[in-house]
Amino acid sequence: MSVARPARTLTTGERVLQVLQLVVERQPGLSVKELAAELGVSLSTAYHLVHTLTAAGYVVLEPHRCLRPGPALYRLSDQLLGSRLRPTELEPVASQISEMTGCRSYLAVWSDRDVEVIYVHGRRGVRELPGLRRGFRGAAHALALGKLLLVDRRLEEWPDYLQQERLPRFTPTTIESPYQLQDELREVRASGVAFDREEYALGSACIAVPLVREDGGVAVALGISVPVRRFAAESELLVGLLRRVASSASLSRSDFPVLLADTAKNTRMH
Repeated sequence: MSVARPARTLTTGERVLQVLQLVVERQPGLSVKELAAELGVSLSTAYHLVHTLTAAGYVVLEPHRCLRPGPALYRLSDQLLGSRLRPTELEPVASQISEMTGCRSYLAVWSDRDVEVIYVHGRRGVRELPGLRRGFRGAAHALALGKLLLVDRRLEEWPDYLQQERLPRFTPTTIESPYQLQDELREVRASGVAFDREEYALGSACIAVPLVREDGGVAVALGISVPVRRFAAESELLVGLLRRVASSASLSRSDFPVLLADTAKNTRMH
């Protein structure tokens, strides 16, 4: 009886996988020198491996020569955890909430270590956040959408602009302190709803709720923007409506039209 020989493996490939495992397990304190020692290779070989993974976006080499996971690795992780929710499938939900409330609506996701707007719906003339179009990034702390998506992320996963002593300022009410932002995120986590009170644009307030994955994590943030005067008068009503519509995310696509039609029939705010 013959014994099957083990399949040949590629040494370089094995080392690449070892690097990824070590970077994830030891973040954020693994240096390139420590990596070389762990792998039993020269420092130059370790740097070659790191530079290859850095170029592909799987590893980030910090200025102090420490390693952390890169955006491509987080993207793979998100896809692996996955969800039956696909952002494009939720566009009808955002469109319907816009029609029901007369507000401009938005969908946002976590992408490459930042919050990215992926869908905007609303008639011209409706209160909107300036510059907030499909593909917008760079203001996670100032947007209700962003706060929702920051809640489930570790600090080392946050974009670089949120890891400074002072956060970027858009208006006089923008949160500039990392400690204040953490306090607000605790409130968002407890309540399941996030607000932007003129933090990104003067005269505009926003409300956002999560569309959750089957594992309970936030997959997509759904939000609306309203004038501050309307926010003061109708925020509770708008939050309730957003929560009800967001609950449809746990249903199959075939259920969306029925639920939305029923919601629209019973709730009109024009």
